[in-house]
Amino acid sequence: MNTIAVTRKKVLVIDDNSDILFVMQEALTLRNYDVHLSEIFIGVAATEKSAPDLIYLDISLVGKDGREVARELKSHGGTKNIPIIILTAYQNADELTKEAGADDYLAKPFQLEHLWEMTERYTS
Repeated sequence: MNTIAVTRKKVLVIDDNSDILFVMQEALTLRNYDVHLSEIFIGVAATEKSAPDLIYLDISLVGKDGREVARELKSHGGTKNIPIIILTAYQNADELTKEAGADDYLAKPFQLEHLWEMTERYTS
């Protein structure tokens, strides 16, 4: 009997708000993504090792600016090609995304349909 292994796309969500983490995990799991959560940035090496296909990154992390995290990830050879989507409630999201060197942003609060569409776009 031949079986074909289906590899789920891995999404890493870094946000210090446990409610956001919960909602994103539930919503993305419904769409069959392999979701990994972190309340803090665990470093480039750990991110590279976990090999996510997409990163959602809060712009305002406790102890570290999300823009710095994005720039750090984009400057490292092993993580530079991973799409990063900034999570923010700030009105100047376009500017913050450019400063961070991120690929896109998702404004908080977000609609689930928008989250799913954006995730599909960046993991396909």
